Amino acid sequence: MELRHLKAFVTVAEELNFRRAAARLQMSQPPLSQQIKRLERDVGVSLLRRTTRQVALTPAGHAFLAEARIALKAAQTAPEAARQAAAGQIGAVRLGFSGPTSHEALVLMTKKFRAHRPHVRLEVLGPFLAGEMVELLNRDEVDAGLIRLPVAGSGIQVRILTRHPVTVALPAEHPLAGREKVDLRDLCDEPVVSHPTNRGAGLVSLIHSAYLKYGSSPNIVQEAPDTHTILSLVGAGVGIGFVPSPAGHLKVPGVVLLPVSGIPPVALALAWRREDPNPALHALLELLDEVSAECSVQPDASV
Repeated sequence: MELRHLKAFVTVAEELNFRRAAARLQMSQPPLSQQIKRLERDVGVSLLRRTTRQVALTPAGHAFLAEARIALKAAQTAPEAARQAAAGQIGAVRLGFSGPTSHEALVLMTKKFRAHRPHVRLEVLGPFLAGEMVELLNRDEVDAGLIRLPVAGSGIQVRILTRHPVTVALPAEHPLAGREKVDLRDLCDEPVVSHPTNRGAGLVSLIHSAYLKYGSSPNIVQEAPDTHTILSLVGAGVGIGFVPSPAGHLKVPGVVLLPVSGIPPVALALAWRREDPNPALHALLELLDEVSAECSVQPDASV
């Protein structure tokens, strides 16, 4: 079935006259009649009822006319859609995020991307820990993800957007809760509520490395799936927790967040597959300088 046959049929159906239809198509009537007959053979039913006085659509012809118009319209718009997709003007980006402490970057990125590419669908998925995000990227289930470093994964490229100080979450009645700042050495014997160690949480690796400098390791008494749950368990007196500073906006009752020395800031980055050809993703990557510039804590150029 050829597009020219569809166009011939639609023109005849609109004119209900072969002579006028042939004139519109700038062709003679015999070839036009042959095209209609060929189309009817391809479809397998009669689309037009012809007499010496009139041409009319059969019931099958009425049904076919609606679909033929859609097909012709699609044929007209398909090349432009392809050009727009190649330029990243349409399409989709699946963006994962790492939890509430990445919300500022997520909001900035979403606003800027919708303004930059209003016709690209941005799907926000999550929250995921770092190890989970790498697995999703490797399985092509997300195109990019806001992720806490450090992270391990071949074929994954990252761009640091900002760094946040690590704070310690203490129960309000904890003896150290009244201080302005605490040192990690004062916390080495404390029970710790942690993100799961087997799901590749970037902050977990950072905390273990910091403890190791003092010849110790965190006494993890319970694991929690996300930052909000960690803070809730701290408030319940289960132990202390280490969270990035933006967790302060969660304001969990009975919990005090304090700066802690001895732990370096934790980086928030965007990760994506290094060889990903998605033009819409590359349109998102063009905005990373702007997003980084507007995040509350700037990246440390020395790291």
